Amino acid sequence: MLSQLRYIKECEEIRLAMQPFELIKRVKEIQQEAYAEPETVQQKDAKQTAAADLSKRLKDLRSINDANSLKALEEWRKRKMERARLRQLEKNGTLSS
Repeated sequence: MLSQLRYIKECEEIRLAMQPFELIKRVKEIQQEAYAEPETVQQKDAKQTAAADLSKRLKDLRSINDANSLKALEEWRKRKMERARLRQLEKNGTLSS
């Protein structure tokens, strides 16, 4: 039961770590800026620049998240293999006793 709770907690931590909080915050800021200022040609250019910047940041964030996801997956796999190895050792220890 305790190991299941630990496993659930680890999964939740990984899920939270993968959420792009900075990106969400920046999108909200851009949305607020869009509603706060009247539309002009100059502002459209600024919005296009902001959209391009946001797109670039999103691509960068995706590559970072992909790397983080792979790292988290590899760590999870190692823990899983270690648990399986320990279970096998315990099983072999009880059978030979």
